[in-house]
Amino acid sequence: MIGFIVFIFGACFGSFANVCIYRLPRGKSIVYPPSFCPKCKTPIKWYDNIPILSFFILGGKCRKCGKKISIRYPIVEFIMGLLTFLLYKKFSISAPFFIYFIFSLGLVIVSFIDWDTYTIPDSIDIPGIVIGLLAALFIPGMFIGQFSVLSRFLYSFWGAILGVAVIGFFAIAGKLIWKKDAMGGGDIKLIAMIGAFLGWKSIFLSIFFGSILGTVISMILILIKKKKWDDYVPFGPYLSLGAVVSMFLKGLYFLGFFIH
Repeated sequence: MIGFIVFIFGACFGSFANVCIYRLPRGKSIVYPPSFCPKCKTPIKWYDNIPILSFFILGGKCRKCGKKISIRYPIVEFIMGLLTFLLYKKFSISAPFFIYFIFSLGLVIVSFIDWDTYTIPDSIDIPGIVIGLLAALFIPGMFIGQFSVLSRFLYSFWGAILGVAVIGFFAIAGKLIWKKDAMGGGDIKLIAMIGAFLGWKSIFLSIFFGSILGTVISMILILIKKKKWDDYVPFGPYLSLGAVVSMFLKGLYFLGFFIH
């Protein structure tokens, strides 16, 4: 029962993530006005805004104008609900649970915005870096084996710095080799946020898993003719996927070393 409640809690924040994904790239407030249909602009009643469930009750259409609602809305809500449930199973209800819940919410938002617009909003990753560093200072269970305030902060701080250095190197090398931008500034700030929340060891795992997942998914998209070989591929979603894998590996040995 607790797991089900946790899932619903996460799905509700998935609904909030949908608001951010739609409004942030358009420069709109995420607070006001309340949720509305993007086609006819009609405010959505509370009973038509129940995460996941309302989409299927309405048959994937707006009650007012009858236009289709993107399947992305329940998908984002389900992803956030699932991540929240998995975080509960790993951390139970604890301070690290809430910190990594905030982190996961940020990753979901930036991933879908980057997929749509090839940009990552500073309003997510810059506050995320600050929250990650502050959490390292004040949350004793943030990193396993890092017992003092200073050691936790340095583990987080060097994670952010190392992330910037590694992705910055790839950005410069890609520019020199392919004569075009291989990484954007948003990717650099995103990896800094990942490092601040997960620590420096997880930087390598996030990039490792992100690169593998990005390659596999891109190949599938090319094969089904959704992408071309020379199309720009947003790296933010794959970095985020890699970060999620690294987050759930915390406390385990992987590739020969312990993940704090």
